[in-house]
Amino acid sequence: MRTQSEARAHDLAQDQAGTQPNPASGWDWRWVGWASWRLSPLVLWICGIAVALDVASSWWERPGWYLGRILMSPAIPLGLLLVALVGPRSLGFSRRSLAAWREFLLLGGSIAVVWLIAYPQSVADFHDVEGVVVAVAGEELVYRFAAVLLLGALCARLAGRNWRDTASWGTGPAVGGLVGAGVVFSLLPGHVDQMTGATNIFPFVSLAVLLGYVALRSGSILPGFLVHLMIDLAALAFFAGDLTGTMRVFIDLGALIALVLGLMVAGRRLGLRRLAPAVIDLRETDPHVAPAAP
Repeated sequence: MRTQSEARAHDLAQDQAGTQPNPASGWDWRWVGWASWRLSPLVLWICGIAVALDVASSWWERPGWYLGRILMSPAIPLGLLLVALVGPRSLGFSRRSLAAWREFLLLGGSIAVVWLIAYPQSVADFHDVEGVVVAVAGEELVYRFAAVLLLGALCARLAGRNWRDTASWGTGPAVGGLVGAGVVFSLLPGHVDQMTGATNIFPFVSLAVLLGYVALRSGSILPGFLVHLMIDLAALAFFAGDLTGTMRVFIDLGALIALVLGLMVAGRRLGLRRLAPAVIDLRETDPHVAPAAP
């Protein structure tokens, strides 16, 4: 039987231990920041022109620049100019970023290459495949990069934040930029033609927001490009009758799940996702009580 002093010491130790973070259950992986893309008024002007030009050319189909049967956007050169101004290393082309995404890029890139080689034999000719690759790259540059920067910087400016660096935007402006860019992307004619009702816009917005989120969180546009390419190839194969609806859903879902898992791993490697206590106890501790032994 324990003495009264032993029981009291045991109760104090239990109470003290209850305030300590438990690595097994009291800690969570949390995002601690956004990627840093440095902006300037010139960058935002180019972003605005690129988005307006791409939307206008998509609806009017002018100028009629085609690669195969795929309409090319005149905003692609402006997107490449934005990459040069912001810096390719900041957009996922640095050794550190490539290493953080290494498994996803290696596996996803290999699958994409094999599919692109086999694709012309069953669905389209090689020029059509080239057109799909260039068109997807253009959409990523315009709607996951330029549009997000333009609308996110506007939201940050209205919120009184430092709009010149995406790392300083905070959650509100970042979400505003992602959702706004997703809506603009979803209202392109190729997407509107696939909608049978007002609620059909949500899958397109959700996809755009997810791809933009991955880019803005990790600072790399490469993973989103690979997933977008796989989804578009699956859609074209489905409409050509070469892919069943079930298989198309399986490919899309698998690509998106792999993207989210890859983001979780890359975020940890880049130091943007860290362990943090789930609950922080701000109560004052009694200085006369000795801490519990580990």
